[in-house]
Amino acid sequence: MSFTTDFIRNIAIAGHGGTGKTSLTEQILFYGGVIGRPETVESGKTVSDYTEEEITRKISIRTSLSHITWNDRKINMLDTPGSGDFVGEVIPAFRACESALMLVGAKAGVQIETIKLWRNLVRREKPRMVFVNKMEEERADFSQALQDLEAKFKENFVPVVIPIGNGTDYTGVIDLIGMKAYLAAGAGAKETAAEIPASMNDAVASARERLIECAAEGSDELTEKFLEEGTLSDDEVRAGLVEGLKAAKLVPVFCGSAVKGSGIT
Repeated sequence: MSFTTDFIRNIAIAGHGGTGKTSLTEQILFYGGVIGRPETVESGKTVSDYTEEEITRKISIRTSLSHITWNDRKINMLDTPGSGDFVGEVIPAFRACESALMLVGAKAGVQIETIKLWRNLVRREKPRMVFVNKMEEERADFSQALQDLEAKFKENFVPVVIPIGNGTDYTGVIDLIGMKAYLAAGAGAKETAAEIPASMNDAVASARERLIECAAEGSDELTEKFLEEGTLSDDEVRAGLVEGLKAAKLVPVFCGSAVKGSGIT
């Protein structure tokens, strides 16, 4: 297929070393139908880490380019190294993309390379999103990671999904726009849609209310409608997030577990 520029998205996937950028890229390629199964970094067979040195050291050294076609858009993903030693590979990726997805560990939170890379994106006025990864790890805590982001960067971070459980109790995510739960099915399998657990109704209602309020700030028209009616439709929420992201008024936050293929949809 051929795509005109308005149907192409270029996203740099960045973050501190070990936050799971290559694993997440592998899962997105799997969900997008580009590869038949997602490989682990330890296997040495991931799409992103293909050089002999990367396979041996089990870290990304160079920025790699891959893509999927999703909803009639071509999404180019630039998987960047996390070590400060290879920041020279990250900067060209930031220059070539129109947005960035920053990975943060659910247990580690904001780390030194997170701060350095974030400052670079701010200087470039680059729209950015966050994926809180490794929700399955012991002592993982989404709320704590979110608070750490807010404290370090003073941005308007807006969760688009919230987790079902933390750490060893983690079972999936809840999409606050579509109001569906997506349950982790394990490595090599795609997550499955399900009803939202009744025990999370209050948390979901509160998080969705905040999401709608932030989306309403995306344009004057949405703000006016929200003030008149007190809510927005799902399509209006998406439109508000798009405009807020483009203007760098807000930072959409996602979460999941790349090793479990969870939070990808």
